[in-house]
Amino acid sequence: MDEGLRPLYDAIVAGSQADALACLNAALDAGLEPTRILNEGMIAAMQEVGALFEDGEYFVPDMLVSARAMQAALAEHYVGLPL
Repeated sequence: MDEGLRPLYDAIVAGSQADALACLNAALDAGLEPTRILNEGMIAAMQEVGALFEDGEYFVPDMLVSARAMQAALAEHYVGLPL
């Protein structure tokens, strides 16, 4: 993973909406490709959340908080995405 995407990944895993948005903006400002940001940063983070759930370390509320962090960051850049 590109180290420029690590903060975004970590923010989504932690479920921080504000940090996810700030990190997404930083990645875009750094010129990273949106597809790469989505796949390597955001989707990979949700895969980690799924693995944590399977391991019993995360529960459904934890997964929802992470999903909402990802969704909130995306909603700022993609008009029409429901919150």
